Amino acid sequence: MSIFQLALYFFVVTNPIGNSPTIVALVKDYTLREQQKILFREAMFALALAIFFLFLGNTFLTSLSIDQYALEISGGVLLFLVALKMIFSSPADHHVQAPKTAPFIVPIATPLLSGAGLFATIMIYASQEQNNLKVLSGILLAWAGITPILVFAPYLQLLLGKRGLLALEQLMGMILVMIAIDLIVGGSAHFLTVLIAARAQI
Repeated sequence: MSIFQLALYFFVVTNPIGNSPTIVALVKDYTLREQQKILFREAMFALALAIFFLFLGNTFLTSLSIDQYALEISGGVLLFLVALKMIFSSPADHHVQAPKTAPFIVPIATPLLSGAGLFATIMIYASQEQNNLKVLSGILLAWAGITPILVFAPYLQLLLGKRGLLALEQLMGMILVMIAIDLIVGGSAHFLTVLIAARAQI
């Protein structure tokens, strides 16, 4: 898998476009310049969490002795559930109460950006590729697109409107469904291969 493909997967799972209405609602009480500073800071925190989990994930999987097929199937199911939420979301889902203080890591950096779906995706592809540098490059390339979208989210909402953002979120959800199904099918095939090999040795 190429670095661009990895970056695209991470971008879709992070869903900065679909999360824009919620994120803007959380910082709406600040000036536009303050909003952009907060959102840039949160994008950097989310990036740091993603990189931290990239290197922590391998250690975590090794310590638990989780098989590759189990990781792929469970990750695919998780992404499928995330995708369903994206596809069937409505403008009402983005209504949140703005906090009295500026959001700090929670809830923007995590779980809105670097959440369970992204962490599962990072673990899956880091395990598949066996090359943390390649996956890291994919994460950095994804954030090259995520960060400007996040910083200019207030303008994006004005430009596209809530219906336009909702349509883009649903499109991202459809792409994520295909990724999730691919992971589930791949994990199932891997499981059958391991099962057949184990039976052959009996």
